[in-house]
Amino acid sequence: MVPPSDEKALRRALWVGRIALIWALVIAGRLVWLQVVRHEDYLAAARSQQRHRVPIPSLRGEILDREGYPLAISIRTRSAVVNPQRVVDPIFFSRLIAPVLGLEPKDLASRLFEYKNRGARRAAGRSYFVLKRHLTSEEKDRLAQLRRTFPIEIVEDARREYPGGLIGAHVVGSIDAEGNGNAGLEQRLNAELKGKAGQMIVLTGSRADHYISWVKEEARQGANLTLGIHRVIQYEAEAALKDGIREAHAAGGTVVALDPRNGEVLALANYPSFDPRREKPTPAEAQARHSNVAAQIPCEPGSVMKMITLTMGLDLGKVTPDTPVYCENGSFARPGRRAIHDVHGYGTLTAAQVLIKSSNIGMAKISLMCGPRNLYDYLKRFGIGEKTGIEIPAESRGVLRPLECAGRNDNWCWGPNSHEYIAFGHEVSATAIQLARAVSVIANGGLLVRPHMIIAKKQPLGDGRFVDIPVEVPQPVRTMRPETTFTVRQIMERVILEGTGKRAAIPGYSAGGKTGSAEIFENGAWLDLHNSSFIGFAPVTNPRVVVVVTLSRTSKQGGIAAAPVFGRVAGAALRVLKVPKDRPETDVETAKPPLETNELPENRIAKVEPVKPEPVQTMQAETEPEPPSAELLGPRVPDFRGKNMVAVLRESASLGLDVRVTGQGFARQQQPAPGTILPAGSTVRVEFSPRP
Repeated sequence: MVPPSDEKALRRALWVGRIALIWALVIAGRLVWLQVVRHEDYLAAARSQQRHRVPIPSLRGEILDREGYPLAISIRTRSAVVNPQRVVDPIFFSRLIAPVLGLEPKDLASRLFEYKNRGARRAAGRSYFVLKRHLTSEEKDRLAQLRRTFPIEIVEDARREYPGGLIGAHVVGSIDAEGNGNAGLEQRLNAELKGKAGQMIVLTGSRADHYISWVKEEARQGANLTLGIHRVIQYEAEAALKDGIREAHAAGGTVVALDPRNGEVLALANYPSFDPRREKPTPAEAQARHSNVAAQIPCEPGSVMKMITLTMGLDLGKVTPDTPVYCENGSFARPGRRAIHDVHGYGTLTAAQVLIKSSNIGMAKISLMCGPRNLYDYLKRFGIGEKTGIEIPAESRGVLRPLECAGRNDNWCWGPNSHEYIAFGHEVSATAIQLARAVSVIANGGLLVRPHMIIAKKQPLGDGRFVDIPVEVPQPVRTMRPETTFTVRQIMERVILEGTGKRAAIPGYSAGGKTGSAEIFENGAWLDLHNSSFIGFAPVTNPRVVVVVTLSRTSKQGGIAAAPVFGRVAGAALRVLKVPKDRPETDVETAKPPLETNELPENRIAKVEPVKPEPVQTMQAETEPEPPSAELLGPRVPDFRGKNMVAVLRESASLGLDVRVTGQGFARQQQPAPGTILPAGSTVRVEFSPRP
């Protein structure tokens, strides 16, 4: 028999054993739960505390003009960031850090408190705050001391530079604070230009100090784009447009220069413009940034549409250049429709003269000969009412109403007399890009091309090599007989020689074109303002450039306001492209005629002193024509020596100089020498080398 004391001790031991067993089972179960069932969850949580993914920003691709000059480049920089959740006292932190970075302490403290308060909601971005982007060397050195005390990190960043400044702003576009395009090609091709960010894995200790890191995925730089834009032609287009708007007292305008053979855009200018380098634009610049008038805002083309109407009549065989057309002495009234008027009253004109004199009545009668269905078909052949496909955001298709409604609102379709008014540019609208494509049909012999900005793409591989990316451009489509376009070219040449476009003449080159002046109808009344335009090409025999000029809200008509802008832009393009002149260039204002000594009075001849060597040379100099002025030959070459490449490219662009650069660093040598008058079409070569 077991003593009672021993039995009690045994029961106690059993209870202790049972409790220990249960506790062991609980611990084992908990361990199984933590190490087996929830293993992946807790492993992920541990990794999230110890392992951090740091993005490696990609370098945005370059945008170059057709000669390889940079219009937009990216430069590696560094930025300062902080985790607001680790800032114990934002006020104390801001008082020390803000002066170093040129910031306002109160504003910085306010932002840090805002970010810290986000932590309760676990909001995205609560632990990443950019103190300042694009640090200078001095700021980085001063922060190096403070980083030992405060949780400040220096991260890789990139700054977008636009060496040309405002040149080509509407083409190139701009980027926002996040590095994404918000206008122009920067926006339209943002994905290609931006590239792909890389990723670095960083392991940290309990104090969030880095002790090991490795690159998981390399950053891929964005693609480099080469445009058909020529920097010098673009500069001249913008300067000529600005001068033309000022002289015509217009509200705005646009210029498009196009190679009619393949649709490459040589220049595209809008006014007002904007500065893509300005991070905080004014309201006017912000509006201009997103208003690419040349492709986004159509307007009534006016008389430039007469080119299409005459082409239709010739191509269908309804008229020949010599076919007589009675123009009703200036007023053409018929029952059931508005009377058609001409600025000047004409009797009988030939079909060619109808275009040369810009007769609305004559064009309406040619349209009546052909019929509305044919006019609609030819408008489509010239690309009116269709997007061109150019690489510009929000391109407009213009307005070309359907010929027949097919169940739609009858007021939206062509009326019984619409083809008479559309024949001279009413009831239809088109963008400058569309008009440039339409003129190209005449200039290239009957082919409809696709206007495009991009002529080449290259993908950098990171080791100095590039891979070509195919650029797909649709092949031109034949829309009419070449013989017809040759005839129209000759008639359009006469518009400049003897018609309304005389101010568009280009010294040394033949050219053809057409003026346009669409009166503005606003608030139920016709204003004494026009959308004045000029479309044309040069040279006539083998056109190499098409230029479209539009000026909005001006009291002057196209032949006075827009034609001179065409002549200046087309002339500059032909010189830059080194197109041979096809006409003799004469300018009586730049050369004096030789002195006619046989007309001197007899008494003056008798008083002439005996000939001496120096007077003989002086007399010969006086009797010879003076050399052309510097403005004809070209500008004086500035002194580029000692300047960096961005400064050289910016200055040369402002002067319209064609500059070839070699090397990197600072300009050391240049040819021709500073102060030399640069002949038209010549190139300045600048050699760069690192500063010793």
